[in-house]
Amino acid sequence: MSTAIRADVAVVGAGPAGMAAALAAADLGCQVVLVDSGPATGGQIYRAPMAAGAADAPRVSSPKMPRRLRRATAHEGIHHLPETTVWQATAPDRAAETGGEDRTGDLGGTGAPEFVLWLADGAGRAPAANAGPDLLRVRAVVIATGATEITVPFPGWDLPGVTTAGAAQALLKAHGVVAGHRVLVAGSGPLLLPTATALAAAGVRVLAVLEANPAGPAAARAAALAPFTEKVAEAAGYAKVLARHRVPVLTGRAVTACHGAGQVQRATISRLTRDWRPMPGPGREVAVDAVHTSFGCCPALDLSRLLGCADVPQPGRPAAAVWHDGDLATSAPGVFAAGETTGVAGADVAELEGYIAGAAAARFLGRIDAVTFGKRTARVRAGLTRARRFARVLDGLYPFQTGWLDWPAPDTVMCRCEEVPWSAIGEAVAGGARDVRAVKGVTRCGMGYCQGRVCGPVLQQAVATAAGRSLTEVGDLQSRPVVTPVALAAIAASGGLSGSGGPT
Repeated sequence: MSTAIRADVAVVGAGPAGMAAALAAADLGCQVVLVDSGPATGGQIYRAPMAAGAADAPRVSSPKMPRRLRRATAHEGIHHLPETTVWQATAPDRAAETGGEDRTGDLGGTGAPEFVLWLADGAGRAPAANAGPDLLRVRAVVIATGATEITVPFPGWDLPGVTTAGAAQALLKAHGVVAGHRVLVAGSGPLLLPTATALAAAGVRVLAVLEANPAGPAAARAAALAPFTEKVAEAAGYAKVLARHRVPVLTGRAVTACHGAGQVQRATISRLTRDWRPMPGPGREVAVDAVHTSFGCCPALDLSRLLGCADVPQPGRPAAAVWHDGDLATSAPGVFAAGETTGVAGADVAELEGYIAGAAAARFLGRIDAVTFGKRTARVRAGLTRARRFARVLDGLYPFQTGWLDWPAPDTVMCRCEEVPWSAIGEAVAGGARDVRAVKGVTRCGMGYCQGRVCGPVLQQAVATAAGRSLTEVGDLQSRPVVTPVALAAIAASGGLSGSGGPT
């Protein structure tokens, strides 16, 4: 039988946005359950290092986490569920259909209509009877599930040693481990510089940082960054470290192929046109033992869509974001969103949005009135306006171009889970598949373990280009009846999946 825990607010995701939202709601008297798949709070940016010699990950926060956020780990109004994932969710109109023994206690529920969130542990299993609840019932939800990195396929991108920049950072932060000792950091976006800086400081020989966009347009826009002195200083710090380690930053270039027997051993660096098409010529090969790439991030929408939240496309990028109003309320009553799921804009924006979203959830539950809400969030809104302005300027420096579509060869793996080749995508579109779902059905691209999280965004752009349609018209792979891989036993314990897409 299911065991349930009740509270006022569920916050899903314990990065800066989620921690801020939990604090704001708890400070206003709400009982909050903070759910996160990680062993400690902090998300990716404040990922905690493993304790030396420990068999299990630590339950302490990163020493780099700001003190203002650390309160979330000890706040009496916040119940943290680490190493826990939400694999399904229902809004109040369907939640009433689900039973469940309230064995683990009532943290503040009042019998009002409730959201129900199904929980699993880090391995996708329902929590053991003595380890925690497998149902969470709340009257408001704050979605702070972040984003996933966009990867671009090219020949050899599936070789061992080729990772995302985020993966390289995670290994270094959590375990003090580096994936290679002679590496390239390539792609596009602001994540490249801190990744290369951290690796160089750890003793890795970073051969170069390769930014796909050319320097000219970026330099022309760079003046808009001048008012943000603290951010300019941060960038200067990265530049200083890279210069000390003699790491060149080369623009208008990318890794367009990797080669090796059993692991990456060489990488092809190509000069690019402004729209990222390789210039004529064979490119330059360099010896490497790792390549770390990043091309931006895609907001995670699976949970928000399960709860009926509308989303909006992100112009020029194969990604959408959760729609929200000025108070971070989504189109679904009682559901709020903050952080990268509302649009990738960095940790500062995420944290400030979290404070507003948490306070808005408390107002939704009647813990404060509109006047008090306005007073408590006025200063946060001022900071958020400035932080968003910086994020927009930064976003404009790194447009996501379509010339990468020329990088893959016909036999380049597009979907690593199902080993679907690049040629199969064009053949499917030529055969009449006019949207992403149709291509998925024909090729199995996106049907593997990651459920399209890796290949989905670039598949959307590839299909849109091949079919001559917009990104919105071809759709995406972000709607999932099961949010994360979960054991069949967990689904069975919940009563199974109904025809309408949720546990009953």
